[in-house]
Amino acid sequence: MAVFKQFVSLFLVSALLITSSISCVYGRFVVEKSSISVLSPLSLRSKHDSAIGNFGIPDYGGFMVGSAMYPDKGASGCQAFDGDKPFRSKSPRPTILLLDRG
Repeated sequence: MAVFKQFVSLFLVSALLITSSISCVYGRFVVEKSSISVLSPLSLRSKHDSAIGNFGIPDYGGFMVGSAMYPDKGASGCQAFDGDKPFRSKSPRPTILLLDRG
């Protein structure tokens, strides 16, 4: 009978430890949502929903002004683009490359 009580108490302690460790381990995937505002040309002025691809430290609540470009081919960005600097803008502002997320 004493062996059975030890077995039951060991089982209960093990079950409690496993249950508590499982409840403490969880994760979640969050997609940061944002928007893109097209300012120029005036004929295309609008606001679009977007998702942020955070590379580096995100600038929460900040904004960036630049020339937006969407590639003719390779819009997923999975392969290297041809050329040294394939996305040059006439503007001195930074180039913002729009890619298909997925």
